[in-house]
Amino acid sequence: MQKKFFSILALLLTAVLFVGCNTSEKTGDADAEQNEPSDTGAEQQPTDNETPDEAQEPEENVDTPVTNDTEEDDTNGQAQQDVNYVQNGEDKTETASEANSVEQGYKIQQLPGFTLTQEEPGKDMLVSNADDEVFMRIEAIDASQSSFANVKTTMQDYMNAVGETVALSADELVAFKDVQNIEGYVVDFDTEKVIGVVFEKDGLITKITIHDNDEQDLTDAMLNMAATISKK
Repeated sequence: MQKKFFSILALLLTAVLFVGCNTSEKTGDADAEQNEPSDTGAEQQPTDNETPDEAQEPEENVDTPVTNDTEEDDTNGQAQQDVNYVQNGEDKTETASEANSVEQGYKIQQLPGFTLTQEEPGKDMLVSNADDEVFMRIEAIDASQSSFANVKTTMQDYMNAVGETVALSADELVAFKDVQNIEGYVVDFDTEKVIGVVFEKDGLITKITIHDNDEQDLTDAMLNMAATISKK
């Protein structure tokens, strides 16, 4: 009887030890799982402000070059052209910029040192900034509104009223290219002169009247500018 009692007691002790060991193993496994980093898909998701590539790769500081897409012909974005002329016996070349008549239908390459203004309807003045008594009056008429002969007659009448006229030679009008018709006159005073030219080109009949003096001597400059007149 006593031996049977000890056998039952031994069985109970063995069961208690088995249960305790099994519980310890489960507790250890649970602790290990809690201490391991989570590998869930939710933690690998990029934030709202990141793309998948940004979430996986570190940010790099990349210097983006600054580009200037502005291309200029001149400060106003207008076409430019080199103009050659002679002033006081000296050959000069300057860059002219395109200017547009406010009221008339033409454009012209304007040299530095001149200002184009409207004198009255149908007449503009290209005035020297150095001397406002040196200027070129410009009257441009659409060829459909008049004829070269009529405009030439008005120019001749004006020049004859100024003084004794002398016809300009072909060499003096060499700046004018691709013109259908051209004729010019000069009235020469002691230190001043008046030049009148009428020409037909690009669908325009243009009459110019130049007032110049020996000190400024800008006649050739103004003739070369006049030769660039064309329709807008």
